[in-house]
Amino acid sequence: MRSPAAEEYDYIILGGGTAGCVLANRLSADSSNRVLVLEAGGDSTGDMRVKVPAAVVKLFKTDCDWDFETPTDARLNGNAVYICRGKMLGGSSCTNVMLYHRGTAADYDSWEAAGARGWGPKDVLPYYLKCEDYQDGPSQYHATGGPISVQEVPYQNPLSRTFLKAAGALGFRKTSDFNDWSAPQDGFGRYKVTQLNGVRCSAASSYLAETKGRSNLDVRTGAHITRLAVDGVGDSLSISGVEYISEVDGSAHTVQLASGGETILCAGAVQTPQLLMLSGIGPRAHLEEFGITVRKDLPGVGEGLQDHPAVLVSFDGTKRISVTDKIGLFGSKIPNPLALIQWKFQGSGPLTSVACDHGGFFRTSADKPQADLQIRFVAARAMSKSGMSTLTKMGGGSRMRPGFTAQLLACRPKSQGRVRLQSDDPLAKPLLEDLYLSAPSEDDIATLREGIKMARKLLRSSEFNEYRAAEAYPGEEVRSDEQIEQYIRDSVHSANALTSSCRMGAADDPMAVLDSQLRVRGVQALRVCDASAMPHIIGGQTCAPTIMIAEKAADLILGAKAEHANTAPEQQFAAAV
Repeated sequence: MRSPAAEEYDYIILGGGTAGCVLANRLSADSSNRVLVLEAGGDSTGDMRVKVPAAVVKLFKTDCDWDFETPTDARLNGNAVYICRGKMLGGSSCTNVMLYHRGTAADYDSWEAAGARGWGPKDVLPYYLKCEDYQDGPSQYHATGGPISVQEVPYQNPLSRTFLKAAGALGFRKTSDFNDWSAPQDGFGRYKVTQLNGVRCSAASSYLAETKGRSNLDVRTGAHITRLAVDGVGDSLSISGVEYISEVDGSAHTVQLASGGETILCAGAVQTPQLLMLSGIGPRAHLEEFGITVRKDLPGVGEGLQDHPAVLVSFDGTKRISVTDKIGLFGSKIPNPLALIQWKFQGSGPLTSVACDHGGFFRTSADKPQADLQIRFVAARAMSKSGMSTLTKMGGGSRMRPGFTAQLLACRPKSQGRVRLQSDDPLAKPLLEDLYLSAPSEDDIATLREGIKMARKLLRSSEFNEYRAAEAYPGEEVRSDEQIEQYIRDSVHSANALTSSCRMGAADDPMAVLDSQLRVRGVQALRVCDASAMPHIIGGQTCAPTIMIAEKAADLILGAKAEHANTAPEQQFAAAV
């Protein structure tokens, strides 16, 4: 029995993260659309840990973080990997390092080649332009007037300037825009970030903020989604509603989908496949392990999970000029009042930086068709061989020592893992298996090994002589390829860019979960719109591509509604049966 009409919605958006905020805005712009957003986290748009870029370290392993961790892995010398995912309106656009990268045109050519028709470079560029408010002004590859402000960080540490000098002295190409598809991605420079006047620009503070006052949009926080209601049998399946639990009082709720409406999964590359599997949509054998009734056997659900594996090279410093020295008095947890004044009244200074806003993209061998390595230069010393461990120590108030670091990412990794259930309990975290260094070719290890060698050349160059003391990580004793490989396995960590666990693909691809319209195969009224839909990860951070996917998805969804409205009733009936 269906709930009263007042409880029905034309669009139910599952997850109020990056993609969910975009869709909430675009779908509710028409006041005749009744739109519901369900988000497990809270509203943190006013939280200073979100607004102040450098304060992001205070969010890790808190109630704003899903705080996932892989199982221990023999390939990683028995280590587990911590993965931050934002649990709040805006999702990981509130917890990331704000870097604005689209990848290259060739990345989207390869998406099309993988079966995602209509997702080539000429198709996606208009949506990148639509979302963007580029502070340097419009051009062929940039636009103004969109919700997301894009600019350079209004602060540059002396060590970051030294990195640029060192990269130039070694003969690498300097670039002012890694998103200019008329030029190669290879080179070094300053990264663009999603920021305005020193304040983080998240999907919540931009897209969702624009919806204030829309009576047709209902945003519910503290709503942990437990299951999709799947109606029908055989090949005639459709979604009729969604069940969720209130994280406030534990009460169970059901919301209904109106006739002709759609449910859009925007729960991210971990929880989108988890929700599908909990609802009986996924690999048959795996679902039957947990006694879950199989509604649709889709073996690709949860498969193909990717991330950028990262390692680092870090040196002690001879002078207290690191960004951490500028933020805290002499590297302590006592705030520097000058930094606070600069941020509050000028929108500038070290608090506007998350430290890794300089770097570049490089090929570790001449036979690579594109850059396989990204370097993120950090004007601070690492406190651990794991970059994420360093950030959590910073957030916990550890005293920071002076120095500088190069974080090295395999930016087009070959390794693919999977999302699997640990139980049929929707509140249990899923398993994230084989995510790092699992490619049989060991290409990712080779990229990171050569990246460490390149980073050592850069950081040991004469440009750094006056600032450089001893090598903290990996350490002078780690020299041979075998020793470097062991260091990689000991220290690899997440760059927090999870994708591709419910990917788009061609109709004859048995592992493709979605068609090129983002529709779940074999299930009516259900789409996936988040980073899990990517056929494979792009070469760069993934917030911007996720926003692009959501912008394009909104047009696909609204276009389908218009097409349905223009279809004669007898044709609608024929299509339904």
